[in-house]
Amino acid sequence: MDRVCMYLRKSRADIEAEARGEGETLAKHKKALLQLAKQKGLNIIRIRQEIASGESLIHRPEMMELLREVESGHYDAVLVMDMDRLGRGNMREQGIILETFQKSGTKIITPRKVYDLQDEFDEEYSEFEAFMARKELKVITRRLQGGRIRSVQDGNYIGTRPPYGYQIKEDQTGRYLIPDPDQAPVVKMIFQWYTSDDPHEKMGSNKIANKLNELGYRSYTGKKWTSASVLAILKNAVYAGRIQWKKKEYKKPSNPLKTKETKTRPQSEWIDVEGKHESLVSMDTFQKAQEILKRKYHPPYQLENGITNPLAGLIRCGKCGASMVYRPYTGQKPHLMCYNKFCDNKSTRFEFVESRLIDSLEDWLSDYKLQWEKSKAPSENNQKIELYQVTIKNLEQELKNLETQKGRLHDFLERGLYDEETYIERSNNIANRMNETRAAIEKVREELETEKERIKAQNQIIPKIENVLDLYRESDDPKIKNTLLKSILDHCEYKKEKWQTGDEFSLRLYPKI
Repeated sequence: MDRVCMYLRKSRADIEAEARGEGETLAKHKKALLQLAKQKGLNIIRIRQEIASGESLIHRPEMMELLREVESGHYDAVLVMDMDRLGRGNMREQGIILETFQKSGTKIITPRKVYDLQDEFDEEYSEFEAFMARKELKVITRRLQGGRIRSVQDGNYIGTRPPYGYQIKEDQTGRYLIPDPDQAPVVKMIFQWYTSDDPHEKMGSNKIANKLNELGYRSYTGKKWTSASVLAILKNAVYAGRIQWKKKEYKKPSNPLKTKETKTRPQSEWIDVEGKHESLVSMDTFQKAQEILKRKYHPPYQLENGITNPLAGLIRCGKCGASMVYRPYTGQKPHLMCYNKFCDNKSTRFEFVESRLIDSLEDWLSDYKLQWEKSKAPSENNQKIELYQVTIKNLEQELKNLETQKGRLHDFLERGLYDEETYIERSNNIANRMNETRAAIEKVREELETEKERIKAQNQIIPKIENVLDLYRESDDPKIKNTLLKSILDHCEYKKEKWQTGDEFSLRLYPKI
């Protein structure tokens, strides 16, 4: 192990033993542990020691600092004389210590045993202590949650950030909202425009967003208003003087790509009370907005296979980077347009883009065939592979040399050639160099595998694209066509200026090679 910390603690019992003439405890322990480190090939990069009782972490600054380092993954292992040198305090503190080692994957090494708390057998040592710590945490969590619910029921606002149109104020009566002098009028305008009976004043969420942007107003995040940000305000009962809590349930995601999963609870489970804050709109106006929202809602139409656009997810805007989307029309043919409404990339009839993509693929394939036949790619590729392999071999030899140097450090310390400070300094230096060398080996190996995959893709891309083009023309299923294109294309970039018309646009392909 390259990064090991030695921890030494002198207890009251040790002090009493020294008084009886049994020798200096820390010096004896240090000598024994250095000998153990030499036998096991451990690289000591730090020695922490303190004179303190093992009963409470509060009075052990070195141990607290060690736990912070362990939690951040600073060490591979911690070397101690006995497990109880880490702590003999209450169940909760023992649980904290052992759980810190377990979560970080840091081993505990003693002269008798190496403890790996991620191992089931070794974990049993800390099972009861961890159980007690978790029980105490649950009790604390329940108390905190109960306090928050009581605060909400009293009409307080407990969110971390105020909703648009408000500021948070705290005094002896509680934590509540007050109108923001700049934003509150904007909220009132949004409700006024949306619920107006005057057809000349009445606007939908899209028009409201555009109007606010024209007037120079910015949304909560400081960006331009969108339909979604307007709708979020129209749906929030806080503007009618209500405080609502527990509307959504948050769970750990089953899908590792998601950060969290949410679902709306039944309204009967919500906490819905009158807030201490001043409302910005009347309840009648708010309810009127909800009725309009219900009438305007339509479930999205979707075919069984879920895809109507064979180019879905492939075409990106060449100006802003947003996705290009398929837009059907009544009375004219569908277009491909940028999803970002603020982008000036001009749309084009979908059939023009699809035709250009297939033609461009055929042109690219013809050029690639010529280049492949003319180039000396196979010999160049072999040279690259050999270069990576030689680099890995040299780095592995360097790692062996560092291992040898690490073994000599203990001898230099024992022979008095190094003092403790020099020993720790050289140990740290070797540990860092070994980590850098291992990282370099891993990086070169990854580059080698990437190069092998690239060569493999180069060899296979010609027949693969030929096959995709044949199957694409034969199929009428948008989903199958989309899958075929995604197997050979990473993405395409589309760009069209305002003065260009018809099939005048640029389309750049990025094949998977």
